[in-house]
Amino acid sequence: MSTRRGEEAAWRVVQEGFDPAREHEMESIFTVGNGYLGVRGALDTPLPGSRADLYISGVYDRKQPGLPYSELEFMTVERGDYPYHELVSLPFPFAVRILVEDTPLDLLEGPWRELRRVLDLARGVLGLRYRFEDGSGRVTTVETLRCASLVNSHLCLQEIAITCENHCVPTVLDAAIDVAALDTDHPHLTALASPVEVPAGVELHCFRTEASDYRVAIASRLTRIGADGDGTRWEVQVPVGGTLRFRRYVTVYTSRDGVDPAPAALAAVGALRWAQFGTLLAEHEAAWAGFWRRADVTVAGSPATEQALRFNAYHLRIATDTDPRTSVAARTLTGRAYEGHVFWDVEIFMLPFYLHTEPAIARSLLEYRHRTLPGAREHAAQLGCRGACYAWESTVTGHDVTPRQIVLKTTRKTIPIFTGTEQIHVTADVAHGVWCYWEATRDGAFMRETGVEILAETARFWASRCEPGTRQYHIRRVVGPDEYHHDVDDNAYTNWMARLNLQRAAQAARWLEELAPERWDLLVGRLGIEREEVEEWRRVGETLFVPQPDARGLIEQFAGFFDLEDRPLAADERFKAPIDRLFEWDRTNAMQVIKQADVLMLFHLFPEAFADDVVAANYRYYEPRTDHGSSLSPAIHAGVAARLGLGEDAERYWRQSLWLDLSNVMNNSALGVHAACMGATWQALVFGFLGLRFDGPVPRPQALRAGRWPHDWRAVALELAWRGQRIPVAVSRQEPA
Repeated sequence: MSTRRGEEAAWRVVQEGFDPAREHEMESIFTVGNGYLGVRGALDTPLPGSRADLYISGVYDRKQPGLPYSELEFMTVERGDYPYHELVSLPFPFAVRILVEDTPLDLLEGPWRELRRVLDLARGVLGLRYRFEDGSGRVTTVETLRCASLVNSHLCLQEIAITCENHCVPTVLDAAIDVAALDTDHPHLTALASPVEVPAGVELHCFRTEASDYRVAIASRLTRIGADGDGTRWEVQVPVGGTLRFRRYVTVYTSRDGVDPAPAALAAVGALRWAQFGTLLAEHEAAWAGFWRRADVTVAGSPATEQALRFNAYHLRIATDTDPRTSVAARTLTGRAYEGHVFWDVEIFMLPFYLHTEPAIARSLLEYRHRTLPGAREHAAQLGCRGACYAWESTVTGHDVTPRQIVLKTTRKTIPIFTGTEQIHVTADVAHGVWCYWEATRDGAFMRETGVEILAETARFWASRCEPGTRQYHIRRVVGPDEYHHDVDDNAYTNWMARLNLQRAAQAARWLEELAPERWDLLVGRLGIEREEVEEWRRVGETLFVPQPDARGLIEQFAGFFDLEDRPLAADERFKAPIDRLFEWDRTNAMQVIKQADVLMLFHLFPEAFADDVVAANYRYYEPRTDHGSSLSPAIHAGVAARLGLGEDAERYWRQSLWLDLSNVMNNSALGVHAACMGATWQALVFGFLGLRFDGPVPRPQALRAGRWPHDWRAVALELAWRGQRIPVAVSRQEPA
């Protein structure tokens, strides 16, 4: 991956050349999307074995046992008949096959000489340029452009230009969508006959998901500029140096859209005129320009940093839209890792970015949690508790879809997974997201209609899950953010977040009762909240045990952590997917080895609650014991280190986080980009390096932090949404006199 300098280069991600071993990684990085759908950035003529997939937000089906879970090595056992386990992949809608006379132009067997793939972040457009020279010396250049419209979420656009540089022979373009390998490439789908008549020159493919019974339709029209009519196959001969130009519309609909998808897709693609192609592209680009006005971060002196931040923001934007039925999958709509499941990642790592750039998206993500309360209530009941416990991994209904076991593909060894039943801090994380949204927007309608109910039901869960002790309540048998340790008691992060959940629920209940008593009465009646319950939330929150700093200033990660085997980590044990740790999960459980930030998460989320000496003591203790087996970890360490003025640590962790996908730091970007890492990186900049605080009428940075920046940063500027305003934030490094 090349990193180019200059203003234009800072808006582009460029791949030069072709490496088959990295092609799946490139497909993730160069995804185009709009939140409704995402299309991986495969070559226009995909290679055999390519993961040239189209994903549609919210379209899930029963788990296919032949597909991996989070890594290619990780498989799962049979998980029942739940019909929404796994994100569905659909056929690639941009495929083209080109022949010069009888010679195919492709990168595996064809006579290619050059390849350049460019993601234009400013415009939300992917361009590819190929140059081929066959055995007869005939040189052909192919240039393509594609995008998923940010204005019309059902629409994709594609342009294709074929230049016959030194020859004049028949050239064939075949743009039919390949549906021949559904069984192997798209095993969730069954092809359906078209229920409507399809006009000549138009392509329509209809599918049904096998268990969830969604209907999906993909319609495509392609024309040659200057010709009459549409068609999927063209054979044309042009003069030497002549160029053939084609344009394509693709429309995608599903039965989740409230329409019959086949007629809807066909009508939508048929209503588009070729003369408006340029206008549709310009409107898409204007929508991206509007997003960048709200979300861009400039870093004077470091165009490479600007480039990577924009790449991350681009992927966060195409990950979701304002549909409250869906949320952001762990690898978004760029790949199949984690089966498209939704984690705590959304509220803790991504929500702040949306809150301060696209508040409407932030609201929709929390409305998803409200819509999935029935599944969360069922999960709480399965755990023997009241209220609602959000699933560690969920899809469209809120039911828990966390696998209970992982099977290693090569050895068939089975490894237990404890997160689905014990990593319950996600429930308080959702409540925290609700409160952060309220603080940032003062959206009273949201709190009345959605927020208070989430806070109340999650508080009911904690009040029943906390166990009374001699003087205090405790939370036992959990997994904290660390994830390497299970069945632990009083995890500091979990207890802290649960306490806040209980306290804020009581506060929100009083607010609603005073502001809108009729609304509170309706909620009380519908949920069956007893009069003394709100007082119970307050009382349990006040008396819940929360570990405090000891004489050394250390907060014990969980009860007994300091008594575990203290095993130093070698440098080569860091920044890897945690396969080795999972091999010996029982031994790992007995060691002071941490997968990701746990106690340090508290200093990141609540910086005003801890003195610098406490933060420093805990950073010094926990940082050497953390192997960063999760992509969520480096950015949190960067932000905390920046607070402490640990410049070398802050910059090292920042760069690992910032470039995690562009440099494939964890060697697993092929299965999708790491959206939570991208959101955490933004937070490390805003809350760590800028030290932004919300303790006044408007957000304010701490100017002294500028002295702790990476050496090439001269100034940082951005805008933040805050309570209906756009607040400019600009900080400059003060150079020595």
